[in-house]
Amino acid sequence: MRRILRLQDPLVQEFCKLATKKDFRSSKKRCVVAGTKLVQDLSKRHHFHDLLTAIPDDPAAEGLHASNRYIADARSLRRIARLTSFEGLVATLDLPRPRFEDLVDPRLVLCLDYIEDPGILGTLLRTAVAFQWQAVYFLPHCVDPFHPRCVRASQGALFEIPFGRGSMEDLQKMCRRKRITLCVSHASGIDIGSAAYDPPPNGVALILREEYATPWGPPQAAMKIRVPDPWPRSGRQPQDADDKFNPGSLDVAVAGGILMHHIKHFHYPQIARSPLLASPTDRA
Repeated sequence: MRRILRLQDPLVQEFCKLATKKDFRSSKKRCVVAGTKLVQDLSKRHHFHDLLTAIPDDPAAEGLHASNRYIADARSLRRIARLTSFEGLVATLDLPRPRFEDLVDPRLVLCLDYIEDPGILGTLLRTAVAFQWQAVYFLPHCVDPFHPRCVRASQGALFEIPFGRGSMEDLQKMCRRKRITLCVSHASGIDIGSAAYDPPPNGVALILREEYATPWGPPQAAMKIRVPDPWPRSGRQPQDADDKFNPGSLDVAVAGGILMHHIKHFHYPQIARSPLLASPTDRA
């Protein structure tokens, strides 16, 4: 086991570059994961190339398999993890390969564009896994999902959920091929909790984007939907104009979480968690 004493050590610099440079990650086909629980969880299904600990024989690293083990000083660990305060495990492992083309029967696909904050992107990915969405599709204007902050916020979601990348045109072609409806979160869309909303029979590909992103026009073929208005379900009415529900006031992480939960558990509860398997054709 080799001890890394200084931040200037070539290995530390390589790990820092792996954490900060998307092109370097792509060329090496590896990424950095930071956090004791995350590293321990990923170790159950993946082999690490490198494992860094703060102390020799760290009990948190017991039973973890890695090709190389190092002891790093606190400053180096913080720099690699991209955190100002950090004392956990750090590891490197292979990037998961996109598996979108392998999907047999995708019905619930989260599509992300203009998500520029890696923490928000990670939150959305973690929410998608928690609410049993089947796949993720990245449009061209997203931050790299393997940025360390995104991997940490998502708790390694992309090592579990299938994902793909492509243009808006590619996404629309996929929707036609798989016979699922392209939907976009929009303040003027149909309330998905109202009687006026008729869930598409074969599932949805839901586009989310940050509310402060570049103005745009959703694809004409996309169905505009919005977060359910809570007032009708509360049995009360807003007292004045300021109390009225404004879906545009929600940030994308909150709105996305509400939409993903409502769509899956109210409209498609029967859909298989894995898109690699066929789902029942009848809605509950």
